Amino acid sequence: MQPAIHKDLDSYQFPQQKVLCEKKPFSHELLHSLLEIVYTVNPPFTGYLKIAGDECSLLFLFFFNGAPYAAGRYADSKPLGYSIQDLGRNLAKSAKESMTVTLCETDPVLLKSMLLFLQEEPAVKAPPFLLDFEYIVRQIGEVGTNAMIALCRDKQINFFFFREGKGALAHYADLTFERPEGMTFEEEMMLYAFQPGDKVQAYIFRDMITPMSEDTNQLDKDSLYKLLTVGYLKDRRSSDEEITPKSDGNPKRRRREDREILPAPAIGGIEALVRALRPKPKLPSVALTVESGPLQGERFTVMLPCTIGRKDCDLILDDRLVSRRHAELKIVENKLAIVDLLSTNGTRVNGKIITMSRLIPNDLISIGPINLRISPA
Repeated sequence: MQPAIHKDLDSYQFPQQKVLCEKKPFSHELLHSLLEIVYTVNPPFTGYLKIAGDECSLLFLFFFNGAPYAAGRYADSKPLGYSIQDLGRNLAKSAKESMTVTLCETDPVLLKSMLLFLQEEPAVKAPPFLLDFEYIVRQIGEVGTNAMIALCRDKQINFFFFREGKGALAHYADLTFERPEGMTFEEEMMLYAFQPGDKVQAYIFRDMITPMSEDTNQLDKDSLYKLLTVGYLKDRRSSDEEITPKSDGNPKRRRREDREILPAPAIGGIEALVRALRPKPKLPSVALTVESGPLQGERFTVMLPCTIGRKDCDLILDDRLVSRRHAELKIVENKLAIVDLLSTNGTRVNGKIITMSRLIPNDLISIGPINLRISPA
């Protein structure tokens, strides 16, 4: 009998396409045979290996064109930054028969969508009723770049991909949803977002930029198998001295380990997927908790700058006392600030009406009858 926590973790569902192995009990023999498929199938394998277990949450290892690309982890109802080495160390430490293994082949768009969800901060994370989807879709279209919206309902995570500003592909984990005929892509997405039943959480990603894991390399099958079963590889320049997962506190040794335990980086097919990637600064974000009104208790994150209002804004507060474009959260001289956008009823911070005010954690913003508490994202 499998532990209840394992069943709960595996209840989080991501879209699947061609399933090559589904929820089989974990073993080193099974892992070896699945890696054999990944490295030998033709055309080259693009997809993910998912491992669910009572101590390791959900672990993902992504492949593109037959080569390891990145890793991901989903735990405590949220994605966590993860490297391929982290995955190997965690898996080697926690592997047991009660875990299950799934191997899925995907198209590149689904692969990118899952990577984005697991690796990057969304521009906005909030329930759909706090968002103006028509405005968001119009913004995506005006910019004309690739973007993605994820909608999570009842632990099922569904992806809606925009190609060059236009709705293109939907990938559903929720197989109970009957896709209607005759609707546009945007209408179908909004139908799903606002259907009755379980509450939906929306994640807005304004681009499709995902980095390869810093430790991604052209591992052959045997090297990757060893990393996933032992948790480390040998330093090939130190007479086979073993580099263990534990750091000895020496920064120079740490950098050498990161650089040398794996072979040269993979280029080839992966470059076709990431050739447009450039290093980008991490955009600031902030968390807001609703402390009054019908939305009391809701907590969401927004990327800055963020407009707040009744319509045509990043964050929608549907109340007659809130102006169409009421206020904006932004960075001013490297500090978080809120600016009133000439609203009819004004904006308050800690009870005082403002035109612009610097903000610190725990400040209370009042917009109409709605109070929003500031905290770090």
